[in-house]
Amino acid sequence: MPTREDFLNFHCPRYEEFPAVELYAEQVLSLIKDYLAIFSGDTPLLTSNMINNYVKQKIVKPPVNKRYDRVHLSYFVVVCLLKGFMNISELCEGLEFILARHTVKEAYNIFCEELEYAFKRAFSDKPVPEAEAPESDELVIIRAMCTSLASLTLVHCMIDEMKQ
Repeated sequence: MPTREDFLNFHCPRYEEFPAVELYAEQVLSLIKDYLAIFSGDTPLLTSNMINNYVKQKIVKPPVNKRYDRVHLSYFVVVCLLKGFMNISELCEGLEFILARHTVKEAYNIFCEELEYAFKRAFSDKPVPEAEAPESDELVIIRAMCTSLASLTLVHCMIDEMKQ
């Protein structure tokens, strides 16, 4: 069971940290499992069937020659983290709005920074300095998504602690 310290120190892999080579689905599953291990619990966050459904539903673009790239990995990380409190259609609308103004790489890296900052704000015993105000609506959306995830994760963590 992950601790508060685990979430406080969570590192969301940046776009540049993803493998530069294209990956098969099983490799994607393994990477996502490793990257998001503290969130998975007993249920996998991503399965082969989920990957296929996300492609069929056009949440992610189809793989090229059954291989997935950094763009796919970015989508899979975000969807796996946010699908627990947002329905997929809302999530897709939010991503579409954000990606109309930012590249996947830019938006994903902003998401990672905001997520880590949100976990520091939620899980730290010490005051965390305020982040700069987002300068656009799409950045407000990213920050709100990350804050929601961090808050919900804190609630689950506290409930688990009380059970012990």
